[in-house]
Amino acid sequence: MSASTPPIIVGIDGSASSEAALRWALNDAATWNAAVHLLCCHRRPLTLSWEGMPARDAEGLVHGQEQFAHEVLGNALEQAREIAPEIEVTAEAVEGNAADVLTDRSEGAARVVVGSRLLKALGSALLGSVGTGVAARARCPVVVVRGPAGLAAEHPAVVVGIDGSDAAEPALAFGFDHASRHGVPLRAVMCWRPDPLATMQWRAEAPVPERAEAWLSEAVAAWRPRHPDVPASGAVIREHPVAGLVAHSNAQHLLVVRSRARSALAGTLLGSVTQGVLHHATCPVAVIPAGVR
Repeated sequence: MSASTPPIIVGIDGSASSEAALRWALNDAATWNAAVHLLCCHRRPLTLSWEGMPARDAEGLVHGQEQFAHEVLGNALEQAREIAPEIEVTAEAVEGNAADVLTDRSEGAARVVVGSRLLKALGSALLGSVGTGVAARARCPVVVVRGPAGLAAEHPAVVVGIDGSDAAEPALAFGFDHASRHGVPLRAVMCWRPDPLATMQWRAEAPVPERAEAWLSEAVAAWRPRHPDVPASGAVIREHPVAGLVAHSNAQHLLVVRSRARSALAGTLLGSVTQGVLHHATCPVAVIPAGVR
């Protein structure tokens, strides 16, 4: 591993989804010789706030949480050695909220990888508070392993959702780099507003504006010289962004979207499109946070 290569951070909680996140991270790390660092977060049980609890019982509960976290990490390390013995993997148990800890550790990381759910007995909650929480506030790309990547026989691609703005550039940069390292094609998808009257079959659907297709074609073409090994194409579709991107990402290698933090609290909310694909996509989803270039 190069000393300048930042690590891949993986949130581990002992669930099947965190095992899928570990496998994804190891596979990605192998393509650029990166290290993988596993984080398992544990929290003090709420019962410690009850009045009258004996100190011995309180210490026992805390110790139990810590012990469970270390057991989870031990199992994950053993799995990692079996899956990819050539990858440097380290592990750490940390007290705190999973979303907060992973967000803090995203500084200086190559990316943060989590499963679609982080729950189990470590005090985390559903994707809404971990996956989306990290994706909204992280300082590096976040990959939420919503489902498996498409099989090789299905010829999966990296699908990049773009909207015709400058925000497309970081998503395309990530998508082309990932496609190049994994030897898969790239398809950029722009969702144009649907035609309600055509949807109700009151008239034929109008063609997508030529300016949209021209912009998408130019955006993709600008990246081809930098990654000539990646077969790249683009498509403009008349569909709501969430429905369109979810449909086009089915059985694909990875879906890449650019988040747009839109809150007065420095990005505590994700845009509706990013939230939508995080909850409905069936393949891994990479979220490029606002501010990441």
